[in-house]
Amino acid sequence: MRPRRFVLSICSLVALLTVPLGAVAQDATPPAATGSLSVVLGGLTNPRGFTWADDGTLYLALAGTGGPNQVIAEGTPFPFFGGTTSSIVKVVDGCPVPVAEGFASFIWTDPGWVWGVMDVAFLNGQLYALSGGGGADTGQPEHPNGVYAVNADGTSTLVADLSAWFRENPTTFIPPDYGADGSLFDMEAGTDALYVSEAVGGRVLKIAPDGTITLLSDQSEAHLVPTGIALAPDGGVYLGFETTIPYPEGASKVIHIAADGTSTDVWTGLTAVTDIVLGPDGLLYAAEMSADTLDEPPYLQLGTGRIVRQTGPDSLEVLVDGIDYPAYLGFGPDGALYADGPAFGANDGEGWFGRVEMNGGGMTSSSEACPAMATPTS
Repeated sequence: MRPRRFVLSICSLVALLTVPLGAVAQDATPPAATGSLSVVLGGLTNPRGFTWADDGTLYLALAGTGGPNQVIAEGTPFPFFGGTTSSIVKVVDGCPVPVAEGFASFIWTDPGWVWGVMDVAFLNGQLYALSGGGGADTGQPEHPNGVYAVNADGTSTLVADLSAWFRENPTTFIPPDYGADGSLFDMEAGTDALYVSEAVGGRVLKIAPDGTITLLSDQSEAHLVPTGIALAPDGGVYLGFETTIPYPEGASKVIHIAADGTSTDVWTGLTAVTDIVLGPDGLLYAAEMSADTLDEPPYLQLGTGRIVRQTGPDSLEVLVDGIDYPAYLGFGPDGALYADGPAFGANDGEGWFGRVEMNGGGMTSSSEACPAMATPTS
């Protein structure tokens, strides 16, 4: 199939992850970790957010591998490719089984970052997908970015068209790396609505099951790139930030956004945060994509990712270190903390999903071989 070619109207769709795939970790001595990461599911293609159904079944978003449709971005020599290779799987007998396929996927080939289904969540028994790999800018206007209800037969229904909403509701500050379809990242389910982060534009949204979209906070002016969301007990949300190149060590943080939109710093001194979660112990946990960063390319260093727990307003305990770019976090129905990754560069099945063991060290694999899933190519 001959690639279609489209032109983006921005210098680059997103500049938050310009890291060569061949980045090599440099010598570092991170704080001693108190736990380990046990990989329970491997061979994944760009895993993203995950959740559990009421019956304990794990559901996982896979961002896909882009597709055959080439997109040309003005101002950058690196190609982009779009398609419909993103999907959602559930884990049955320890192996991934497709639930819904054919979601939009979009790859920026240089850093290996892929947008697709970015997260999944259940609200009142209904499974929802946060799709971020489509829209007009990726050459897929028929697959707008937004929140989709996943039907029992594997089809999906658009609930909230965020591609359209973003164009109608610009942010206070428009960064040079912003794309009109947004850069969706995280989605969490509350009691009556879904909460979504849009990274490069710097927005936090509340989305009702009827599709009503409400802006909770505009964090665009500082351009800190919001990523992970966690629901706060008081009805507000916690929000973590990845920051931008060169991802200065200690420049990331977590804020609390109250119901009235007021923002307050609650955890500072973090680095390159991709996700946060509030634990059953009432403490905040964070995934740091790289705790040791550089002032020049590749900026983020392979094998320096961490999972950390808050011990104070500006302090932390390292639970697991030495991870390759951890992406998403979540507590399972068994009370254990889970994580997946890497955040980029897992186009050939290098992705993993694992459980944090609170006592031990290093990263181990306890996953068993599963039948290979067919990887969509369109």
